Amino acid sequence: MEESGSRSLWQTEKAPEFPKFSGRCAAHVVIVGGGLCGLLCAYELLRGGEGDIVVLEARRICGGTTAHTTGKITALHGLCYRHLISGAGEEAAREYAEANRGAIERYREIVEREGINCDFTPCSAYVYALDDAGAERVREEAAAARRLSLDAKVVRDCELPFPIRAAVTLEDQARFHPLKFCYRLAAVLRRAGVKIYENSGAVDLEDGTVYLRDGSVHGRSVVLCTRYPYANFRGLYFARIVQRRSYVAALTGAPALDGMYLDCAEGGGSFRSAAWEGKNLLLFGRFDHKSGHEAEVRHYELLEQEAKRLYPSCGVAFRWSAQDCETADGLPYIGRYRQMRGNVYLATGFRKWGMTGSMVAARRISRMILSKKEEASVFSPGRSDFSMQAAAVAREAGDTAANFLQGYFAVPPRSLSELENGQGGLAEYGGGKIGAYRDEDGGLHGVNPVCPHMGCPLRWNPEERTWDCPCHGSRFDLAGKVMEGPACRGLDRRGPA
Repeated sequence: MEESGSRSLWQTEKAPEFPKFSGRCAAHVVIVGGGLCGLLCAYELLRGGEGDIVVLEARRICGGTTAHTTGKITALHGLCYRHLISGAGEEAAREYAEANRGAIERYREIVEREGINCDFTPCSAYVYALDDAGAERVREEAAAARRLSLDAKVVRDCELPFPIRAAVTLEDQARFHPLKFCYRLAAVLRRAGVKIYENSGAVDLEDGTVYLRDGSVHGRSVVLCTRYPYANFRGLYFARIVQRRSYVAALTGAPALDGMYLDCAEGGGSFRSAAWEGKNLLLFGRFDHKSGHEAEVRHYELLEQEAKRLYPSCGVAFRWSAQDCETADGLPYIGRYRQMRGNVYLATGFRKWGMTGSMVAARRISRMILSKKEEASVFSPGRSDFSMQAAAVAREAGDTAANFLQGYFAVPPRSLSELENGQGGLAEYGGGKIGAYRDEDGGLHGVNPVCPHMGCPLRWNPEERTWDCPCHGSRFDLAGKVMEGPACRGLDRRGPA
């Protein structure tokens, strides 16, 4: 993240600027969230004949998850199909497969129709295994995908710098530069009259009216595309969505790869090539953990060590982390937010597959708004089959309770005077606790270390220099400014002036 000293490869692209919203207005459709999903929703509505659209972005458009993705457009989502068939049934699994396959085709159509130069490159996607047990799961996944009419194959050789036991592959997938695509798409929307506002974060939603700190916008329909929905209490979405972090390094001096690769093991390697200033970079990703956890692990250091082991001559041009939402059953929530009054729609829970997930959401939600008809779907936020959700919901509820209690009863490890330059953490101050960071010049940055979302004690993340919520994944910079939701407001300042 730019605030924590890391920047993705994609963020070298010059961003367009949009005004801040203030006052009051109304529109046929209000889209909250100006990332890839929000822009695609606006585009699909526009193509369907709806032109009265307002897009509200809390910070800069596409500056969140979209700017920190690896830009893989694929229907091969790890080993998802065997899991979906056994847990949700073959019909639901087929709907998921067809929707994501259609998303790839839709990207091709938009890139061609709008003439978007975004390094869109057709390629094959692979999910590989390094041991015999994983190879068996890979073969089962290929068989499951073929049952769903996906042309999946099993291979035993690939371009990676180590042997694999087996891999499932799909051809005719793609990779691209996500910000080049989004910035050009935003230009298309602006020319067509779609009103896009930056630095215009929503803080409340009631009866079709989105409230901001400096005004409000009423919509006949409202679409929440904020990754983690800021309106998450009705429907208990805060208990049904988990945020997870992963890490990426863009390597120089590594060979180019034709395909895109992912280890079938949790937290395993991810590989794809990308162009930058006429050079090839290899995007190497690893590690996966719940946001706000593993704060003492030096993920970037470990990632670079692993990169050097695989590619001894490589260097690191960029490094960044990504935050993704995952639902209790692993399926996105796309559709009507039934617990909210009015025509409110939800798009979240894409896990690490936000490129196709965003397109699926945009196509489905725009169709429902334009037709004024609700669609029964495997993606429905109101789905009632909890057989795939119960264990995860219970596990996360226990983890949240443990983090809550542990944080409140933790003893501050130091006083402010003991905090050295470049160090951060909980510290004693005024008979209580503050979250403190002393910068390299000795300046003190103090905040109230309690998340304003639901009051969970925050943890210091020394690697990113942020305050992270271990309960629901909100993140704040040194000054207490919100970097990641669901929190809508920042942290109060604390400590000596």
